[in-house]
Amino acid sequence: MSYKRPKMGNLDAFALGYDATHEEMMRLCFRSLPEDHRRRYAAVEALKIGYGGVAYVAKVLGMSRRTIYTCIRELEKMGDDRDHPQRSSGEANRVRRRGGGRRPMLDDDPQLAETLHEVLEAHSAGSPTDPGVRWIDLKPVQLAQELSGQGVRICRNTAAVWLDQAGFRRPALRKELITGAVDSQQRDKQFRHIAAPRRLARQRGVPMLSIDTKKKELLGTLHRRGQCDSTGMQDVYDYDFRHLADGVLVTHGVYDSVRNVGFLTLGTSRETSAFVSNAIALAWEQHFRPLDPDATEALLLFDCGGANAARSLRFKEDLIALSERLGVRLRIAHYPLYTSKWNPIEHRLFSQVEHRWSGVIVDSPEKALRAVEETSPRTGLHVTARILDKVYELGRKCSDTFRKISDQFIRIDPVLGDWNYIVDANGVIEKYV
Repeated sequence: MSYKRPKMGNLDAFALGYDATHEEMMRLCFRSLPEDHRRRYAAVEALKIGYGGVAYVAKVLGMSRRTIYTCIRELEKMGDDRDHPQRSSGEANRVRRRGGGRRPMLDDDPQLAETLHEVLEAHSAGSPTDPGVRWIDLKPVQLAQELSGQGVRICRNTAAVWLDQAGFRRPALRKELITGAVDSQQRDKQFRHIAAPRRLARQRGVPMLSIDTKKKELLGTLHRRGQCDSTGMQDVYDYDFRHLADGVLVTHGVYDSVRNVGFLTLGTSRETSAFVSNAIALAWEQHFRPLDPDATEALLLFDCGGANAARSLRFKEDLIALSERLGVRLRIAHYPLYTSKWNPIEHRLFSQVEHRWSGVIVDSPEKALRAVEETSPRTGLHVTARILDKVYELGRKCSDTFRKISDQFIRIDPVLGDWNYIVDANGVIEKYV
């Protein structure tokens, strides 16, 4: 296809040009286009004007006349395929042709690459156990300064690129190391073991409750992460020291994953096994008993540590008293060590409560209670809360009587018995079912 430059005769388009409004529209359209389309637009406008058009369009759009002449030649070489015009780059998704720009400095100067390697080697160290792991004590600015002392002048951005190409990046620290011994096979076996009674409880209609204690909250005019809608600023202390708090809130939760309902007990004292037992009893008597009035058994899912630790004799003694108080047999299953986040209550109940408390000044248990009762996410979760204002003492030990008669009320599961057992105040049967 050939483009002919029309002759304007006696009309001097460059002298007359367009009016100011049209020129502004040209610049607006020009700025909205990618680089190669800008050149083509300028070339088309210049061809429309004819004689003097290249100089005029170059002045209006702030371009080089050589660029416009180059694009006119590109238009002439586009060919006759008007339905599928080609970009100047030759590819539909690229603006410029491949291979443009300056070559990297390291490719053009082998001596520079050797100098960089010497600097990196002098400031790096390696892991004694993993040859693929290395550390370096230079940041991009420091690397640029080191190379500047050897006659290589680069900016910090180029230094950052060279560090990245050498494999030195800045990943965040990962919490992967465990503080105790965990048998991965035992852990996986326990997860499969928990799945069986959960499935059986769902089929038989047995209450299945996920139980845990949330992190303690300091009460007072203290900062909390998050934001809430307000007509003015709310001032809090600049530090969250314990002595600035008016008290502590111990939040204990009981969650029914089948019905998607939860019960929170807001304690004002300490987290002990007695508090956990009383919180479960309060939740059962005020909320879960009306939902299952004929229940004679319940499956309780706990973490492996804290006040409800799997090895705590005080907790097991309190479970016997809890079974007697509720009048039901309790089937207990503990999640393995370091897997508490797999407990359903963590991500289904506590996460919603934490979101509701975000940006709120929790200065009293009553205010925390009101905020919790307003929790109504789109998932359909329904939350009920009560305040348990009772003092619990630390250091309580199990009785000598419990050590002697515990086998009468607690039946250990033959599979992973440290984490699975049945508690029945009426006496356990001989066979674990």
